[in-house]
Parts: sequence; structure tokens; C-alpha cells
Amino acid sequence: MSAERLSQVLAVVCVVILAVMAGKPSFTNASQPVRGIADPGIALQTARGIDELDAILSDSPSADREVMRIKQYIDFAFIATYAAISLVIAWAMRRRHWVALGVAGIALAAAAFDVAENLAILRLLPLPLSETTPAAIQAIRMPSMAKWSLVACALVLLAALFLRARRWYLRALGVLEFVAGGLACWGVLHNEWLPWAGAMISFGLILSAGTLKLLTHESTS
Repeated sequence: MSAERLSQVLAVVCVVILAVMAGKPSFTNASQPVRGIADPGIALQTARGIDELDAILSDSPSADREVMRIKQYIDFAFIATYAAISLVIAWAMRRRHWVALGVAGIALAAAAFDVAENLAILRLLPLPLSETTPAAIQAIRMPSMAKWSLVACALVLLAALFLRARRWYLRALGVLEFVAGGLACWGVLHNEWLPWAGAMISFGLILSAGTLKLLTHESTS
């Protein structure tokens, strides 16, 4: 299978995983993230204290903690998929743009922090609030901030590949990726924007994988 065909397959897999993550089980009405962060998962990634954790998940045991646990396991599949897409893009473009190698390297580093974040969340979920320490919350927040920062850098580099294209719609995709990367950077400081950044990043990554064949064809013609 060619790298371009593999990227298309991975794009479909990515869509399926995102659909599964967005589906049931769903968080209950008791989950009320603060600071304007609409998504409970991202709210937990950026939680600053016990009060915010209580607002998102309630005390242990709770239905929302079980939902979060299930979604973390699904997220491991998403991490593997976006890391694989980054490697495929780098392989396909390795002889044409050195930037592609930077995309892969940064994306793999982001994936490593993403795994660390998920593991920290899984360790926290069984703990009652009375046993949850600030260090346990920081063990989630710190890799999360590193992940989002690295993802933003990877998207900006990926945008550079598409902005060089001759086709206007590939350049438009490059603009989308650049905006998504910038929004992720902004979201690191203003966490309420991260759900929007995450949606744009996912959309841009899927389109990048789906249109890689067009980009590599231009590079060889």
C-alpha cells in the first residue's frame, strides 16, 4: 500500500474514532465544567484545582468518572492514529520538504505527552476528592499543556507544506491548519478556546491525510 493510500485509510479510521468518542456513553448533567470550557475532557486536562475537578466529575465513584475512563481508552486509539498519520506524511514528503520530518518529530512528542496525560487521568479517576492531591492534578495539566503546544507547532509546520501547493484548495487547507495551530497556542493561555482548536485540528489533520496524494503529485510534477 502506498503512503498516500495509507493516509486515506488512516483518515477514515480517525473519523470513526472521533465519532465513537463523541457518542455514548455521555457525561451526565452533573458534569458542569467551569471557566467557560464546554468539553469535560478538555476541562479535566486543564483543571487547576479540586473545585474544578469536583465540577467536572463529582466525587468518586460517579457515572461521569466511568464515562471519562471509557473515553480515555478510546483516546489511546486516536493518539496512535494521529501519530501514524504524521509518520505517513513525513515518509511521503521526506525527499521534498524537510519540514515534513519536523511535523513527524513534533507530533510524536505530542503523542508521548498525550499518553502521559491519559495515564495520569486514569490514575486519578478512582481517587475520592479527599485523597486527590494538587500533584495528581498537575500530573494531568502539565503534559496536557505540553501536548497542545506541540500540536500547535506541528500544525503550523504542516500548514507550510500545504501553503506551497499550486491548487487553491490545498493552500486553503494550509490556511486552516495555520489558524488551527494559532488557536491551539491561544487556547494554552485561554483554555476555553481549546475545544474549538481541537475540532479544527482534527478536521485539518483528516483533510491533510485525505489529500496527501494531491500534494505529493504536485511535488513530483
